[in-house]
Amino acid sequence: MLVDFVISKKGDYLANSWRVVRSAVVSTLENRAILVGETVAKEIKTEIERLKHEKPTPEKEKKLVTSRTKDKSPTEKDLMRIRHAALAKQTEGAIDLVLYFKAGVTTGLRPCEWPRARFGKSTRDGYRWMLVVENAKATNGRAHGPVRTLYWEELEPEVVQDILAWIEIARDVGYDRRLNTIGHALWEITRALWPRRNEWPTLYSARHVAIAAWKAFYVRKGQSPAERLEALAIIAALSGHVSDETASTHYARANAASCKKVVPTADPAEVRNVRQVIKLDWRETMREAKAKKQAQPPA
Repeated sequence: MLVDFVISKKGDYLANSWRVVRSAVVSTLENRAILVGETVAKEIKTEIERLKHEKPTPEKEKKLVTSRTKDKSPTEKDLMRIRHAALAKQTEGAIDLVLYFKAGVTTGLRPCEWPRARFGKSTRDGYRWMLVVENAKATNGRAHGPVRTLYWEELEPEVVQDILAWIEIARDVGYDRRLNTIGHALWEITRALWPRRNEWPTLYSARHVAIAAWKAFYVRKGQSPAERLEALAIIAALSGHVSDETASTHYARANAASCKKVVPTADPAEVRNVRQVIKLDWRETMREAKAKKQAQPPA
């Protein structure tokens, strides 16, 4: 019944999203098969194989769903227009919206992660500020650990106040209602600004913008395969992902970064917990190995 239900919803997803959903269900079923008897385990494995062979729905057959109207990479100009339109409204929800985006594009937190976030002076040498975040996806195996830590060498006083202010709001008992309010305010503002568009920013766009900025900073031309993999692992650790593939595949590209931002660094121990999934071009690997061999002194 579960597999039938998941397959029936396939048309709601883009190709990449369907692969993520499919993998999550397969992983859950595989874990379940270990705990049950041989007969049931055999049935589960049969359904797993059926699900694995379900390819994404062809583009022309997909339904028009809300997730396909989300703009993952709003430009800096778009964000400024949203800010000005929100401030012009002078409503509590619109003003909260401005604060949310200012804190979100710096930290990359999911909306639900703010209530338990802890921000303050860094305990790590060389860094002044740190933000400890309980990973929202840790319970289903999609995070590199229970928490992630973001470090900044320095932050503008205004940015510090924005982060602290939004954490205080998030800890209030009415946070969920407040999120709904600013989400509705954003919906109204974006439809009024761009009535002819097919995609509009959402609250989650702040996270996409942050991760795009991290990609632009850490992933550079001319990096060796080892340096590239290290950069991807850092981005995954900052994002709270279990592997180096998720942010690269499902979030805004580096060229979508709106403007230059102060970029955090990750805890080295958390970076080591990131699972390498991405395979770089074998020719790059060979070139790196050859360069290392040539650099070694003769025996």
